[in-house]
Amino acid sequence: MTLRILFLGENWFGSCARACCQALRRLGHDVADVDVQTLVPQLRSRAARLMVRLAGRHLVAEYNRLVLDLGARFEPDVLVAFKAPLLQARTLRTLRSRGVALYNYYPDTSVLAHGGILPEALPEYDCVFFTKRFTEADARRHLRLRASTVVPHGYDPEIHARWPLSARDRKQYGHDAIVAATHTPHKEAVLDALVASMPELDLRIWGNVWNERCRSSRLRPYLEGAALNGTAYARALQAARINLAVMSGQVAGASQGDETTTRTFEIPACGGFMLHERSGELLELFDEDREVACFTGVGELIEKMCFYLAHPDARARIAERGHARCVPAYSYDVRMRALLDWHGAAAAGAGGRA
Repeated sequence: MTLRILFLGENWFGSCARACCQALRRLGHDVADVDVQTLVPQLRSRAARLMVRLAGRHLVAEYNRLVLDLGARFEPDVLVAFKAPLLQARTLRTLRSRGVALYNYYPDTSVLAHGGILPEALPEYDCVFFTKRFTEADARRHLRLRASTVVPHGYDPEIHARWPLSARDRKQYGHDAIVAATHTPHKEAVLDALVASMPELDLRIWGNVWNERCRSSRLRPYLEGAALNGTAYARALQAARINLAVMSGQVAGASQGDETTTRTFEIPACGGFMLHERSGELLELFDEDREVACFTGVGELIEKMCFYLAHPDARARIAERGHARCVPAYSYDVRMRALLDWHGAAAAGAGGRA
């Protein structure tokens, strides 16, 4: 049965929210989406960001009116919010009164580190789909959720694929190792220790706020600045000899650091070789030394870097097997199907429509 789905998230090319929205369309549903960046754009300068913060209360009100207005016109069966940190609890209550089933796909490690709107809103959803088990457990300790379950991150088949690489791609991205991820103190500490021991390593770091927040003078020469997005990101993952998947580390409101991230799925989907921080969640998804290479601590990271740089055949075998495990089993199409299967079961159990 075709559902009318109102989707909330960021719609820039390469975002996980857009990937989920497009997956719902590929699954055959009628999707209307509200892109929060039409009201709250990504801005770089401090002055511009300050202007947005000063207008914050008005932007939140405008965003919620926009959602309610589109909901009244579109008459959705289901709302799927990708985190949606600006969506207010009273907006969700209004949508529920109109018969809309309410779901949140929650990608972050903490429900308490993103302002006060989210903790008030999450209990209003019929189910919150967390991408990490410990985040679900943390949320249940702090919030009275109606229902929750775990549906991991995935990859976007429109973007994360094996693309033909040009000579320019190989020159720009074909480094010994790359990191394509937003800065966090944990990532900085791991990479600083790595280059201290391997100063000649051909390493490049792409990602948000590295230039602004990185304090390591050793890492400065390796910074490329802004994030890689879209197919440029996919090509970089494919071209690099080693893709380092360093986790974010623990953040405020979380009981631990993350064990998987979007890169856990995107790197193998692009056919890249992945050297990932070892975790229990990871090893439920991939077989170590067969589909993924792992490390715990900087000593083992350096050991594995040296080994795999010297053994390209081993890298190729692991990358090929990791790709086969990931594609198509870990796509966002599969993740969104799991969300809608939950909806169908809940609707059937309540005697409602699915």
